[in-house]
Amino acid sequence: MATTEESIMSVKLQPNMTQSPYDIKICEDYWAYDNKSDFVEHVKVLCEKYEVSPQVLFETVAQCYTYLDDVVCEYCGYACPIEVPADIPYMRAKDSWLCSICEHALWRTNKENK
Repeated sequence: MATTEESIMSVKLQPNMTQSPYDIKICEDYWAYDNKSDFVEHVKVLCEKYEVSPQVLFETVAQCYTYLDDVVCEYCGYACPIEVPADIPYMRAKDSWLCSICEHALWRTNKENK
């Protein structure tokens, strides 16, 4: 599982306060996916390594808030949350990004001005 320095530098994890160091390691390894190799194989390897089912793996990962610190809302600066590794290149490819709060506020402003 080769990861680029760029992906390590900008994918940040904010673990749930109930997560153990073991859970955090699972999350770190999950997010170390390089988006080039087979994702299903990556999950399979992690399940074998940690001796957990895919369901437990995904439940553990879901408890850890993950975001990109190099993609931020153009209005408020909120870091972009991500849910799956495929979000990383997708969100980085966008010219700009709005968090849901700013997007809704902009939508309301535009609607009121019409």
